[in-house]
Amino acid sequence: MPVPASLTGRRPRTDDWALGVAVAVSRMADCSRTQVGAVLLDRHKNLCAGGYNGPPHGVPGCLEEAWCPRGRLGSSKAHGRADHADCTALQATERLVIRARREDLEGGTVYVTRAPGYRCLQRLREARVFRVVWANETGTEAKVLKWATKPRADVGAA
Repeated sequence: MPVPASLTGRRPRTDDWALGVAVAVSRMADCSRTQVGAVLLDRHKNLCAGGYNGPPHGVPGCLEEAWCPRGRLGSSKAHGRADHADCTALQATERLVIRARREDLEGGTVYVTRAPGYRCLQRLREARVFRVVWANETGTEAKVLKWATKPRADVGAA
């Protein structure tokens, strides 16, 4: 695969690179409505885990089996039902937190292809993630949330 001309001769910033990886991960999403990807870089900027939205293991997929109850409602009926109670999918950040090692989450940065909701931010905060970065609606710049207290250097040490 050829390297795009825009990347030739320069190294991308970590935030730009990681958001690009999150976009690639989002292609694994099994949702008829939206595809979201998330990746985790630990405090040393090592790529550690990824997550995408879609049903949990063993549950039929929305795209492959057209099983999604929310997807069958159609856009007009599902729009405005913000509780997502009828959605069978795990969210991208939720899957990432489930799959990642705790020591990688603590003090790390999560990159998401769209703004995370309140519940996902709460989960990331509880997992002691330090930064959350997502692309704005047009994809032209990154938005960053950094919690006020940075985890101690000895977090995760035995």
